[in-house]
Amino acid sequence: MSTRRDLLRSLLSLGITSTLSNAWAGSAHATQTKGDQGHVVVIGAGLAGLVAAYELQQWGWRVTVLEARDRLGGRVVTLRQPFAQGQHAEGGGEYIDDVQVHPQMHHYVQRFSLGLEPVNRRPEQGVYYLKGQRLPLSHQALAETFGAQTWREDDRFWAELETLAQGLEDLDHPEAMTNAAALDQVVLSRWIDTLAQDPLARVLTEQYLRGEYDDPEWLSLLFLIQQAALYDQVPDQRVEMYRIQGGNDRLPAAIAAALVNPVQLNTPVTAIRQTPLGVVVSHEQGVVTADYAVVATPLPPLRSVQFEPALSPVLQRAIAELNYGSHVKVISQFNQRLWQTKQGLSGLTITDLPIGFVSEATSSQPGRAGILTAYVSGQYGRQLAAMPPTDRAETVLAQLEQVYPGLQAQVSTVTDMVWPQDPWVGGSYSAYGPGQLTEFWPAFQQPYGRLLFAGEHTDRYIGYMEGAVRSGQRVASWLGSRTHAL
Repeated sequence: MSTRRDLLRSLLSLGITSTLSNAWAGSAHATQTKGDQGHVVVIGAGLAGLVAAYELQQWGWRVTVLEARDRLGGRVVTLRQPFAQGQHAEGGGEYIDDVQVHPQMHHYVQRFSLGLEPVNRRPEQGVYYLKGQRLPLSHQALAETFGAQTWREDDRFWAELETLAQGLEDLDHPEAMTNAAALDQVVLSRWIDTLAQDPLARVLTEQYLRGEYDDPEWLSLLFLIQQAALYDQVPDQRVEMYRIQGGNDRLPAAIAAALVNPVQLNTPVTAIRQTPLGVVVSHEQGVVTADYAVVATPLPPLRSVQFEPALSPVLQRAIAELNYGSHVKVISQFNQRLWQTKQGLSGLTITDLPIGFVSEATSSQPGRAGILTAYVSGQYGRQLAAMPPTDRAETVLAQLEQVYPGLQAQVSTVTDMVWPQDPWVGGSYSAYGPGQLTEFWPAFQQPYGRLLFAGEHTDRYIGYMEGAVRSGQRVASWLGSRTHAL
């Protein structure tokens, strides 16, 4: 949702890419058979829930989708207001990697006849802003300004991590890795301490981790090993990246429009009861009975849902404790693209300032105006989240002014998405903490009675739209091979 690991790693010349297998079964759209399979209630109309509903419908199931919000898409939200000139920006899930890396997102984009627009990466037109100095976004510039040791030690972090990742053979079962339990207990920041990086290399490493997941003090080493192993298969450092033309929210809208039964919005679930014959899902407007329930929401909102019988102790702890990132997107529209017209730059920025990472949202959009998105996360995201909106805007604009002098005079409007304050998420996306991957991850990979869990937190592509859709396919595939009589 935020900085996206391919973009940052490629900018830092880090060749980490992906494998594409799945956990429970292959894609749900691969081998479907029509029939009267029964009734499934899907809780959550983000990408995971909508894909699960769509694929289950293809299998012949009757599907009811309940959504607490007044809109579709969950953490996929395209912001069109308050921007001028018809421009827009993504407040949540943003980047789609190329088809070799994110094949399922490409499948649905094509299935619903949507277009893709390339993200203007042009690292040669991006900048570092470090220790008060602006320099080109390249290792050469980094070495000439601060010494070759800085980028060498930054690379050493990834080299050491990738060496550990070679020991993970099954990405869907990280708990099966040799010494998994011990590696999972290692706090990532303490492991980084052992590398004794030079100060600036340490800053770059921590800013990457903070922007992509959370502060390293909150992360498990095993979790990062899993993520490194995921992106360690395709050596191409210039994997193309895309957004959906017209806004990423066009995909959830298209999937929802293909459902026989409209999504029920403004319908928060209050209780889920399993019976020998099915499930009874209570919400503020009534009750839905079904054969199975797919729980496709982030975990924090489930803390207020009553489960009967009680969930397993592991699932209860996961709902109560799983770590989520604290990303805040501060999105500013400017009357002109000063970074481009006056300075010949792309707006792409990596900095040691709290804003961390900046990119242009409008690189493929027409208009004289332009939009920059600052991705603020970790401790800095929590600090921003605690501020009033005007203070958030002023704080970020002041830092952007340091990088691009004259920019503040061009600002026309500022908005933000403060994911830690969103009651239906409680954070940005999952970022497994020490001890959590080996304990919680296996519990999501199998049904719990007549409940199935979906969402980015259950898939190897954590934090990506690809992970959400894959998880929806996974639960649909499992149910698709069964009938309501089971």
